[in-house]
Amino acid sequence: MTPREQAAYLKGILDAREFATIAAVTIEARDDHREVRQQAASAALHGLAEGLKQLVPQKPATGA
Repeated sequence: MTPREQAAYLKGILDAREFATIAAVTIEARDDHREVRQQAASAALHGLAEGLKQLVPQKPATGA
């Protein structure tokens, strides 16, 4: 991938993580957040955000 493509890929992943987290927190703030369906949706979105974190490229370790 070119540096531009890599930057776009990273931005897409980070944006998706942020949107999933925002959606999960929004569900948790609702009046019906204790319903099983809402809890499942929130948990799934948190899981999606956590899974997307695994797609973020790690910086290579530099040995001295």
